[in-house]
Amino acid sequence: MDIELLRTFLEVKNTRHFGKAAENLYLTQAAVSARIKQLETIIGGPLFTRFRNNLQLTVTGERLINHAETILIAWERARQDLSFKKRQKHIFSLGATSGLWDFILLDAIKQLHQNLPDIPLRTEAHEPETLIRHLMERSLDLALIFEPAKLTDLVSIALNPVQLVLVSTHSGLNIQQGLPDDFIAIDWGQQFQVQFNQLFPDAITPRMQSTLASIALRFMQQFGGCAYMPYRMIETQLNQDLFLIEDAQRINRQIYACHHRDSLYMHKIESCLEILREQEHNL
Repeated sequence: MDIELLRTFLEVKNTRHFGKAAENLYLTQAAVSARIKQLETIIGGPLFTRFRNNLQLTVTGERLINHAETILIAWERARQDLSFKKRQKHIFSLGATSGLWDFILLDAIKQLHQNLPDIPLRTEAHEPETLIRHLMERSLDLALIFEPAKLTDLVSIALNPVQLVLVSTHSGLNIQQGLPDDFIAIDWGQQFQVQFNQLFPDAITPRMQSTLASIALRFMQQFGGCAYMPYRMIETQLNQDLFLIEDAQRINRQIYACHHRDSLYMHKIESCLEILREQEHNL
């Protein structure tokens, strides 16, 4: 199938207008219409329907979106990889969940580039399931996640756990005073949520929720509140902008570096792991 058919479909989906899609793709409206009809023939059903002059996706069109985006991303990765292979270079791809980029991988990327300046890098942030799938597809070399991969083709290497502490923008608080009204929830993985629910069995409605500690921290500094944060990330701010809630239990979260067992680029993976291990004493 022509990859441009999917690209045209997504452009029409985004603009909800054949004419605007044609302008963005530098095509005629007739060409866009023909591509959509060709794709509908391949799929076996209509992708769009008009309702009161408003272009809407059909159920088939809605279901095609994720598949089309995945195919285009995979194609772009393949094109980039093949382009670099012509110059005998491999793009080292490093992925992690959003939260782990904040306080671990930003420094690791800097050191990796300094230690291996000739290696092209690609970084990604995804949900754990997506990272594992990319490892299996060999489109990702190394991924950092909170739970070990359960597939035999993948190797999970335990790094030192990160210590999460409950901090507040107000000093001298205890758990009852800090929770639940001002709590800001950060996604630290499923096991953290299990431990948190055990410590705080009463339902808590967070003031704000985020997958990024940096966003939660900025929100907390602007509007006040409390949250579980990595000790390393907020250590220099303690007793200044932030204060420990002393009677709150600290929660340790294990971090795993995962890669494919048969990776052809183990020397690069080992270089990255060495950098990560150097940072462990700070976590």
